[in-house]
Amino acid sequence: KQWYQRRVRAKVSSRKGKETGWWKIDEVLEHMGTIGKFQLNLVIIASILSIIGAWRILFDLFSSENIFEWSCTQAGRIAGCVEVKGKMPCEIEANSELEKRTGELGVDNFWEFDKDFEDHSIKSSMKLPCSQNWKFSFASSIYFIGAFFGVWMFGSLSDALGRRMTCMISLGLCIVQAWILPFFNNITVYLTCRFFDGAAFGGFFLIAFVLDVEYAPPQYRNKVGTAFHFMTSVGMATVCIWGVIFKQWKWYSVALAVPPTIMLPVCYFFLPESARYYLGKGRDDDALKMLQKVADVNGKTLPENCKLFEEVDQKASFKETVKNLLLLRCGVINMFGWFMTSMVYYMLWFSAKSLAGDIYVNALILGLAELPGRIVAFVLMEKIGRKFTFMASIALGCVCMFVSIYDNATCRKIMYCIGKGVSGALWAVIYLYSSEMYPTKIRNLGSGIGSAAARVAALVAPFVGDWINISPVWPYIIVGILAIICCGTFLFVPETSGKDLPQTLEEFENLFDDKKKGYKHKDEENL
Repeated sequence: KQWYQRRVRAKVSSRKGKETGWWKIDEVLEHMGTIGKFQLNLVIIASILSIIGAWRILFDLFSSENIFEWSCTQAGRIAGCVEVKGKMPCEIEANSELEKRTGELGVDNFWEFDKDFEDHSIKSSMKLPCSQNWKFSFASSIYFIGAFFGVWMFGSLSDALGRRMTCMISLGLCIVQAWILPFFNNITVYLTCRFFDGAAFGGFFLIAFVLDVEYAPPQYRNKVGTAFHFMTSVGMATVCIWGVIFKQWKWYSVALAVPPTIMLPVCYFFLPESARYYLGKGRDDDALKMLQKVADVNGKTLPENCKLFEEVDQKASFKETVKNLLLLRCGVINMFGWFMTSMVYYMLWFSAKSLAGDIYVNALILGLAELPGRIVAFVLMEKIGRKFTFMASIALGCVCMFVSIYDNATCRKIMYCIGKGVSGALWAVIYLYSSEMYPTKIRNLGSGIGSAAARVAALVAPFVGDWINISPVWPYIIVGILAIICCGTFLFVPETSGKDLPQTLEEFENLFDDKKKGYKHKDEENL
């Protein structure tokens, strides 16, 4: 009965809301006008959660930094220990072979770290044999494994409990693991905490973004979304401040546990529930009360005799993607775009430890380099479209990769900065493009598959960053070639700028033919 009533309301909604009394949430927000105090408060909360999320992503950048202040012990020199400036003990093949040959732990037996620097990194304090050094790189990968599961787990939970409650649960999980981490000098505990840290990120970060965008009037949605990701870049740039102040990794961990702890009560008292969640659950009165609260805080009024309705759509299925070859082709290309965006982005971050100079300065520069990229992408998407903005960005990223082969510290650092700006632009484009390309029935499914491809690239990126320490040429060549292929494949997808969102498979196919009847550019419709 409820489903039937909502379908009737949807049909009635074809007339103006003020004539029928039935309004969509977007129409109510648009009726109230510009962004007000309610939305600004939500933007501030979401921005802080965005920064915290960025800090949690790059936690390993400083907790597992390379420590070069070490020397061979007397027994190590006799056994054949080798010292090379600018390299960790296990990065030297002779030392790894020494451990294998003797069956003894290299740390303390054949080499030792300077006591003043030993507690600065888990690599020097946990004293693992060289054969287990891969676990340090895996710490970053397992974070994204947790994020992959967290997106699905907390996404389902938000449908049952609401976005506000789910955000606080995921934030609580982040707080618990963050306070456990510094009290155990054990790699297993470290990896476990990083997994749950990633799972928590998959909850509060995405929910904050969704709430931020949902309460924005339609005409401000792109700006609000851009501002959210802009603050993520600010978080990426400022994480180095914590590393500079707190040199020991345990105190660094404690410091980064404080912000989410403070934000939990803030979210409890000030984070609103989604009006769309209430409406989807059939709680129309609660949804209307939330919108009334928006109006009261902003000093506005709701439409007279306002009643809300929700359009009902069919559930998405994977078969919808594979049955249509055109849609399947675009889906695969879009996944490749997500994969390369994530690969370029995180490879540059996790290989920052291999750059010459101070790692904290490098992290600050690379973080700030994202900001102009996001701004330029915002402008270009309106001028030349989503598709060609992505192609231009990935092509420039390809150039950066090939130029980075040249073994010059200054040149490589410049290319890294340009590459970071490019990757910031790529993220801005791929998020928006994916939401505009797919038909309504499978829009969430298509974006979810693309996000999964990005998580796979994020798992691989830390190992690629470590590979650069061993072979500073091949990683750039391989990623550069993949970038060329990705750029070429986007010639075979449609442009979405200035077009209505496709509701059906037929409208999706019409994206490839602007002149087809019934699907025009918005500018043409205005004429």
